[in-house]
Amino acid sequence: MRRLFLRHWKLLLVSAGLVAACWWVLPWCVALPPSLQVAQPISVRYLAKDGSPLRMLLTREGERVAAALSFDEIPPLLRSATLAAEDKRFGHHGGVDLIAILRALRDNLSAGRILSGASTIHQQLIKVSHPARPKRTFSVKLKEALQARRLAMSWSSEEVLARYVSSISYGNSLTGCASAAQGYFDKPLSDLTPAECALLAAIPQSPTRYNPLRQPAAIRPRQQRILTKMHELGWLSAEQLRVALIEPLKLRRFHGGFEAPHAVEMLRSQSSPDHTRIQTTLDASLQRSIETIITARLATLKERHVTQAAVVVIENVSGQVLALAGSRDFFGKDGGQINGAWAPHSPGSAMKPFTYQLALERGATAATLVADLPVEYGTPTGTYRPENYAHRVYGPMTYREALGNSLNISAVKVLSRLGGTEILLKRMQELGLTTFTESAEHYGLGLTLGNAPVRLLELTNAYACLARLGIDQPWTLVPQANPKTQRLDEAACYLIADILSDNRARSLTFGQHSPLRLPFPAAVKTGTSTSYRDNWCVGYTPEYTVGVWAGNFDNSPMQDVSGVTGAAPIWRDVFLELQHRFGVTWYERPATLVQARVDPRTGKRLTAQSPPARVSRDEWFLQGHLPPAANEADYDVRGRALLSAEYATWVRSGDNWMGDLVVVEESKREQPLRILNPLSGTVIRLDPDIREGGRRLLLQAEPAESVQWQCDTLNVQRDPAGWFIMLSPGRHTLRAQHQQTQEQQQTVIIVHPE
Repeated sequence: MRRLFLRHWKLLLVSAGLVAACWWVLPWCVALPPSLQVAQPISVRYLAKDGSPLRMLLTREGERVAAALSFDEIPPLLRSATLAAEDKRFGHHGGVDLIAILRALRDNLSAGRILSGASTIHQQLIKVSHPARPKRTFSVKLKEALQARRLAMSWSSEEVLARYVSSISYGNSLTGCASAAQGYFDKPLSDLTPAECALLAAIPQSPTRYNPLRQPAAIRPRQQRILTKMHELGWLSAEQLRVALIEPLKLRRFHGGFEAPHAVEMLRSQSSPDHTRIQTTLDASLQRSIETIITARLATLKERHVTQAAVVVIENVSGQVLALAGSRDFFGKDGGQINGAWAPHSPGSAMKPFTYQLALERGATAATLVADLPVEYGTPTGTYRPENYAHRVYGPMTYREALGNSLNISAVKVLSRLGGTEILLKRMQELGLTTFTESAEHYGLGLTLGNAPVRLLELTNAYACLARLGIDQPWTLVPQANPKTQRLDEAACYLIADILSDNRARSLTFGQHSPLRLPFPAAVKTGTSTSYRDNWCVGYTPEYTVGVWAGNFDNSPMQDVSGVTGAAPIWRDVFLELQHRFGVTWYERPATLVQARVDPRTGKRLTAQSPPARVSRDEWFLQGHLPPAANEADYDVRGRALLSAEYATWVRSGDNWMGDLVVVEESKREQPLRILNPLSGTVIRLDPDIREGGRRLLLQAEPAESVQWQCDTLNVQRDPAGWFIMLSPGRHTLRAQHQQTQEQQQTVIIVHPE
């Protein structure tokens, strides 16, 4: 008996030694998965300026992985829910739960099929740490069990749990509890409710079967079982359980976080792959509001074939882009992924303020007159004849009213006075418009009318330079200090802002109650490209600059939708939102400006000694740059303003909106005969692709009403707009003769075929 006892005792000791060796020694013979030894790859995250998430990109494995969490960063309720769902004896089994294995073996044998497993969180972490998932053979499971045991001996329980919830899949390409909380509930972990924690804990067992977006009915019972288990284990009070069981779950359809998608796509092309957390300048709440505005406004324009719009908001003091919406819907099938804020489009009249700002820099004033009358210019490919939007002319116009009413003829004449296209082209290139890559001759004087495509973001930033009273600063989508340059004249920029905010100055074209009129001062300019293909509206206050483009990405024309009816209502809503959120102000007038009263029909200053004028306006001038004072020679005996002879046809036409005006007789003015167009030596090259009207050349001379034109080689004709010829190749001499004085002048042009 004693020998038998000793034999059994030795057997027990040997068995205990073998068990101890397997439990404590054998695990050290297997290595942990290499991926556990290094930091896991995480997704690149783009954040709004306040730190809220905008977008999380997929890793190479096709997952959205948040940064690994520490134990303390995991909410206690989520820890409890995870343990209740996966491993309630987590702190006691040492990596492999032998009791759970025996229980599972008993249950499975009794049922004759597999009812449950017994893997611990340690084992599951080992399993997901293998890059290639091997076939689930006995040897593979044994090795994983040994690795789980070694993990328990090498890491603390806190480290294991933190790595597990940071590495496990929660379905829908979401890896880690932080990305899952953001993906399913659009909130950080710290804000999760007990019901939401239990729902997340329910998913890892089978992310496909328990997909909360596709299988809400399947996951709900498992979530409730987890909540009940948490209560049974003392991790949830009875009241918390009651509330959690009836709490409705508000899930969102997750797209990886597509806040400001066009802006993020722009940053993706610029960012270094080493950066996994990219802070942007975007205001997420403002971005969402602007996207809502775009959708609402485009719905009202659907019947007029306006399908897309883009908006840019720049904070002037920093150059930071606060919002950038590139289309109506990034996922739209009508080109939603095209970035309308970056795709070049023709800006139309939105280019004009920069021409007038140049003129003011070079000594012109807001009261300087421009004759808004028909004009033609010889170009290398024929003649160029600008026309106003309303197909009428407006006579004598001050620069204020010409810009305010967006008159095409006036803008072209102002640019011509400055010396031509080159000066404007250089200025816009200095202001960061990268699409202007051709020569000045290529664009011609039509550059001031927006005949060359620009990017909304770049044009908006050029306006921001005006808003900063001439200080140029690059735009940016990431917080950074950019260099500032005083590029434009401060006083001239102030006068442009004053003109563009003057509702009276634009009323002739836009009326008194257009969308451009806000309940606070704001400078604004619209633009419409040829054939209604593009709408623009760009404007600013000292704090913000907002640019809007509207149109169609397939370049099809809208149905008679101009900038004031298409883009302007969006611009208005955006600025009202900015004013509501942040407030806006207006500029303090520079001390270098003085005010004087002028007659807008003559541009002259009205003083106490001037004759009474029927029409007058207050205007601002730089000190020392006041216009000459009006006197008796500027009015007839009835007080009517006297205009030069070039206005004679216009005064008698239906386009005369000023009323009672008088054209002074040539004998009183004693003006010498002068040919204005074409200038002698002009060389014109005909383009065979230009329609017949492109060969028409307007003849202009002063005084216009007393001149007879002749040419031996071309047929001289006349219509209500004045004298003209139809061009043909050759050298042609044109003669102008004053009918009263018989004075003659001549000019020579050379016309080449293509």
